[in-house]
Amino acid sequence: MSLNEPKYNLDNFLANIRDWIKQFEINEKPGYFFYKPVDQNKSKTKPLSLYGTTDMVFTLYITNELDNYFEGFTNEKRESWIEAIQSFQKPKTGWFTQGSWNYYTLHFKEHSTAYAAVALKLLDAKPKYSLKISETLKSKQAVEKWLEKMHWGLLFWPGSHRGGGVPAYFLTTGEIPHKDFFNWYFDWLDKEADPEVGFWRRGRIHKIKKDRLTKHELGGSIHFYWIYEFMKRPIPYPKKVIDSTLKLQNEFGLWDKKLGYCIDLDAVFSLNRCCQQADGYRKDEIDKAIIKFLDYTIPKLNDRDFLFTNYEDSHRITGYLETIAEIQKFYPNLIKTPKPWIESLDIAPWV
Repeated sequence: MSLNEPKYNLDNFLANIRDWIKQFEINEKPGYFFYKPVDQNKSKTKPLSLYGTTDMVFTLYITNELDNYFEGFTNEKRESWIEAIQSFQKPKTGWFTQGSWNYYTLHFKEHSTAYAAVALKLLDAKPKYSLKISETLKSKQAVEKWLEKMHWGLLFWPGSHRGGGVPAYFLTTGEIPHKDFFNWYFDWLDKEADPEVGFWRRGRIHKIKKDRLTKHELGGSIHFYWIYEFMKRPIPYPKKVIDSTLKLQNEFGLWDKKLGYCIDLDAVFSLNRCCQQADGYRKDEIDKAIIKFLDYTIPKLNDRDFLFTNYEDSHRITGYLETIAEIQKFYPNLIKTPKPWIESLDIAPWV
């Protein structure tokens, strides 16, 4: 099969996306969304959701439908959305949170803060307050201590939100604490990457199972790869990353069970970017892995019942759509859409 010929289209998905998003709308105000579908007769009683309102920025921006979603995306509508997101920032610390633990998604505040900052950037806006943690990261010793003591966690994947989210925020907003911050950051990470698999293996479980290779190592490492790629810093051991990522693909062409989500973006991004860096290493096998993924993915996304039944919150689909945009970026003729989708990770290193 030629990778230069259109094989897939997302016409049905794009025909359904407006209805899918509409079920999350609240208060009849532009940019106001809940994290779960709501009864539209009772939508005025639902509180604004941090992830609901930011997820929809990404979903519409990635699919290049942001300007089409509203009848005339006026400055007033854009400002309404910007103010909704900014309302979640804490003036004293600069963190974006909903409650003490980001209920609904249970993501660390570092994730939600980077996520909100990028959503604002996609709307041509910025956070209102500075991030206070930047004041503590002005020396090599402080940065290394922060990375060493960072919450790597049991499985490493959730903890990586902290080590990736903070620098992603810095790059998105331009609030970089010191001119050498990223030199110190990358030097430490380079030394800590595992040469056997390419990924970092620093979770508590890795002290017991040193040869462990699962989706968690991939899902954790990607939050650093986004920063590497955005800064044009070589990813450590790119051939090993490719080997490990291909090994983790399952029989459906996904990287976890039967439902696509952000882990598939993690895999495809790692394959594409490391293949570029490694002069086309295992390119034919990567092409086959991408086709296998699309053969499963596109019919599912185009199935209205599947879409509404399986993506019952606003967040889970975001990374999946970014995966399609990432593939279209590297295989521009393979997926046919009315307008090219937008790989937002080339604009800011977090999703």
